[in-house]
Order: sequence, then structure tokens, then C-alpha cells
Amino acid sequence: MTVSSQHRVRMGDCDTAGIGYFPRLLALVDNAVEDWLVRTVGIDRAGMLLGQGLGQGLGLPTVDLKVEFTAPCRLGEVLDIAIAPLRLGTTSIELTVSVCVAGAERFTVKLVQVLTMLVTGIAHPWPSDWRRSIVAQIATSHHEECDQ
Repeated sequence: MTVSSQHRVRMGDCDTAGIGYFPRLLALVDNAVEDWLVRTVGIDRAGMLLGQGLGQGLGLPTVDLKVEFTAPCRLGEVLDIAIAPLRLGTTSIELTVSVCVAGAERFTVKLVQVLTMLVTGIAHPWPSDWRRSIVAQIATSHHEECDQ
């Protein structure tokens, strides 16, 4: 299963030419990853950070990131952001993200994140219920590409 969200490109997302500014576009992808997390395992980053039900604060920092921009994102366009998990390790997860506008690809992202105990900075194994949800999603997932 792929989890999708949308975002309209606003002036604050753009440079002075009205083209999506890449650090801001990556922040939008990060927001979509948080949406994916909520829909997949039922907890948002606030719950993770505050230790909701886990007894400790957890983070999900990105340790590897590859972005390929194929066309500019422009002011006013609606970005379709689709996220699918590719691989789940003991403490890490690899995700693929496709960002499209009306079926036309704008950019893709592959990222690896590691579940980490915030106090110690040490990688933490995925809780078993989260793992089950993610594994089930991987089993039914297919990497969505734009219609082109």
C-alpha cells in the first residue's frame, strides 16, 4: 500500500522566480513521511518524541537521502506525494517517495531513516506492532510512479 498526500505549492515554498525551493520541497516530503507514519503505525512525531506508550522519546532521523529532480515545481501547483516502504531493517527503514503534478513527475526521493532513542542517540528496534504494520504494507506495496 502506498500512502499519498497533497500539498499546494505556496509562495513560502518558492524562490523569487516562483519555482519550488529544494530545501522547502524536502521539508514537504518530511511532512508527508510523518503523515505516512501516522497512517501506517498510528503515532505521529509528537507521540514518538514524548514517549507516548513507549516510556522514552524516539526520533526518526534521515541517515541517507537521494533526490532526483526531473522538472520544476511551480507556484500554485498541487503536488501529489506518494510514499511506499521498500525495506525494513531491525532499526531502519527505506522509503521511496514520488512527487507528481497532474500525473507528471517532478522529483523522486529515496531515503533511509533509523529509529533512534533521543536521550542516548542509539538506534532502537522497531516495536513489534509497528513492525507488523510496516511489513504488511511492504507486502502490499508497489512503487507508484507518475502517469506521465
